[in-house]
Amino acid sequence: MTRNRIFHFIMACVWIYTFYLLMHMQDMLAMYVMAGGMFVQSLYSIIFDQKGC
Repeated sequence: MTRNRIFHFIMACVWIYTFYLLMHMQDMLAMYVMAGGMFVQSLYSIIFDQKGC
């Protein structure tokens, strides 16, 4: 597996966890997880010089 595919798999797990938190009424924690996920995606794009994930 390439680094890109592994990263996308991990980020998919983060979004699934965010959805799980929303379904269990943990809205504030879900917002923190979502903000962290977006921050990591933007850092990944900057470091590896990609236009998007």
